[in-house]
Amino acid sequence: MNEMKKKIPIRSSSATREALLNAAEELLGERGVEGTSIRDIIKKADTNLGAVNYHFGSKDRLVMEVFMRRMRPVDQERIARLDAVEKLARKGPLALADVMDAFIRPLIEAQQEDSRHAIILKLIGRGFQEVDPEVRAMVHQELAILTKRFDAAFLRAVPELPPEELHWRIMFFVGAMHFGIDLWTTFDQRPAPNPEIQPKKLNSEEFIQRLVIFVTAGMAAPVPKTKGKMK
Repeated sequence: MNEMKKKIPIRSSSATREALLNAAEELLGERGVEGTSIRDIIKKADTNLGAVNYHFGSKDRLVMEVFMRRMRPVDQERIARLDAVEKLARKGPLALADVMDAFIRPLIEAQQEDSRHAIILKLIGRGFQEVDPEVRAMVHQELAILTKRFDAAFLRAVPELPPEELHWRIMFFVGAMHFGIDLWTTFDQRPAPNPEIQPKKLNSEEFIQRLVIFVTAGMAAPVPKTKGKMK
């Protein structure tokens, strides 16, 4: 009977937590959120269910921590770059392209440093659509400081933009950014839709510059005038 019991290696609590995060990230990258079970994670981490419950409480919270472990360094770099943009502008207006660059560049650079970064974020981002609303709320709470800083910066850079319009502009901008990254990172696997026009393969700096130019124009575009309610 004793032979059937799983032998758990003796290691520190922090080492066990790290082992769970590493195992979860690797499996999530290979199988996605739905295709990865807690059983798979604890087997790969060489630990037990009690360790998951102790450190995270649930699979959803473990997935959230994998996501945030990737995003925290990116968001810290975003804030640092925005600080530099605001310091340079002093009390004057912010250059919208510089604000956009501060938000976009750290994510692209993280992708360049580790090719799994974009894969992990994409798969986990999709998985968050089905997770516990409490876990989603925790993610939004952790991102609150970043969101408020960049909301204020966008409104300072485009003072004529009504605050109530900002939400939609950011949704369009973030959507274009993530879809653009997906297209860029899979460029070699995608045939050109029009054989007569062959797109240029972009390096990271070329991609960042084009994306910044594109989304900056969208953020600064005139607000459409409402002509009446749609039936």
